[in-house]
Amino acid sequence: MSKAKAIVKTTRGAGGVEIRDVSVRPPGTGEVVVEVAAAGVCGTDLHIMDGEWPTDPPVVMGHETSGTVVECGDGVGDEWLGARVVAEVIVADGTCRNCLRGRRNLCENRRAIGRLADGAFTRHLTIPVQNLHRVPNGLDLLDAALAEPLACVLGALDYPPVVAPGDRVLVTGPGTVGLLAAQVARLAGGTPTVAGTPRDSNRLTVARDLGFPVVGESAPLDASAVREQFDVVIECSGAVAAANLCLTACAKAGTYVQLGIFGAPAPIDMDQFCLKGLSLKTYYGASPHALDKALLLLAGGGVAARPLISQVAALDDWESVFEQTRFGSGLKFIFDPSL
Repeated sequence: MSKAKAIVKTTRGAGGVEIRDVSVRPPGTGEVVVEVAAAGVCGTDLHIMDGEWPTDPPVVMGHETSGTVVECGDGVGDEWLGARVVAEVIVADGTCRNCLRGRRNLCENRRAIGRLADGAFTRHLTIPVQNLHRVPNGLDLLDAALAEPLACVLGALDYPPVVAPGDRVLVTGPGTVGLLAAQVARLAGGTPTVAGTPRDSNRLTVARDLGFPVVGESAPLDASAVREQFDVVIECSGAVAAANLCLTACAKAGTYVQLGIFGAPAPIDMDQFCLKGLSLKTYYGASPHALDKALLLLAGGGVAARPLISQVAALDDWESVFEQTRFGSGLKFIFDPSL
């Protein structure tokens, strides 16, 4: 394991992404080496490539991952060797106020794999064992790679619960996060509608196949047609127009959930929160308990992952995969570093 091919962010500004052979770091005390089976591409990876999120280059990109523990450092029990796992994104200090409250995703001294610490777009990932969660028996590692984005959705919708039985729910942005959010909302008893734009035709087809009503497929959705029609709105696209559509669509005393990342300051009509008495909910990263619940939902079939996977690709295909992700040509693209 001396060298491995990796997708590396080489500069702090826009661009600066390339394939390199990188040294595999041996595990230190409390660390393991995970052989990566699947590493999902996220919209955050595009923000990182575009220089919109802080990085510590050169750094291996990628934060959504599953794999198998192949080497253990000092202080790690042998029971971890051979374990099938997913990983928390945030490498936490374990001692700050938020860590002690079980919110390692909000560690005051956090370092995120894929941008501030080496990530999963490579064959082997060296990571603290405290970041690992065991994959339940019967859950394929390909599907398990979606546990991290699902955990982010659960953090926003389930802690505390946002959707109540009978709630009318609008989800804007029919990407992976949007279709995971729609499934979680349906499990809670809500009746989700998934909104997109004409360029989202393929994604909206998947949404329809999952049993959701869809809008915006043939023409942009007219905000006046959905004014105050929804008890909960979940914005997953990171588009300003979608955010303002959600504010219009949300009923008085409703809840607005922001899951999409804008990547820059966004002109949002914040007065609507006051004028309509809206609640705002969002979330950052995947907490330990949300990641455990995500794995159970995937293993039990409560949330379907496989329909959301558009392509499993080799690391060498990163430029095409990133381009397709940027333009919404599919849903979830996953790298298999063994290809």
